[in-house]
Amino acid sequence: MKEKKFYSLSEACRILRVPAYTLRYWEKEFEFKFERNSAGRRIISDEQLRKLELIQHLLHREKMTIKGAKKKLQAMNSRSSEVPQTKDGREVLLWLKKELITLRTTLEAGP
Repeated sequence: MKEKKFYSLSEACRILRVPAYTLRYWEKEFEFKFERNSAGRRIISDEQLRKLELIQHLLHREKMTIKGAKKKLQAMNSRSSEVPQTKDGREVLLWLKKELITLRTTLEAGP
């Protein structure tokens, strides 16, 4: 199936199985900037749709609050910016090892 670059609000709702008011609320709470077409209707990029899927997972499956999901997304964004931007595979693997050790330590510590 060919991926689209943009989705209408109703298409995104159908994909995520949430009502339109939910996406409008998430747009405000998570500070999305949905583009608008010439008719003034929201259009959602593929990248934004992937982020909405992550938000949905955090809120509905992980049972996080809006505040908790925001913190998790910020932590994920800060970590992804730390990924070495190099073609040297060794450096990337060392960074990944450090991240996995941190994750293991966090999981072993418990809540």
